[in-house]
Amino acid sequence: MKGREIVTTLKEQAKADHRFVKWWRKEEDFLDYDLIDRFLEHAATDEEIGGLQLLTMDEMLDEVKRIGGTRVKFIHEASGDKIEWVYRAKEGVRTHVCAYTPEALMTIFDVETHGNPVDS
Repeated sequence: MKGREIVTTLKEQAKADHRFVKWWRKEEDFLDYDLIDRFLEHAATDEEIGGLQLLTMDEMLDEVKRIGGTRVKFIHEASGDKIEWVYRAKEGVRTHVCAYTPEALMTIFDVETHGNPVDS
């Protein structure tokens, strides 16, 4: 699948609730996740990938929970949905509560996987 085909596939398959793309190289030695918009911005016309799968917020939350375990919690409140994330910082263990957004999920996922979801 090359650049133009990637864009066409995403436009044909993406539904309103899809926010993320899970993609892999044709050699199947590399797997990554990204926001759809960011993925499309960086997809070169000559780039070749093995395949992709579109993910919703709930599906990506499941991936984040799989990586972060009990340190990641979904909180449903009257003021809006949130994510509570407990992580290690130089100062010790920290708790961060943020809005339940695609960007927040991607940030937590990237930090938790150290940019390498295959080894996580």
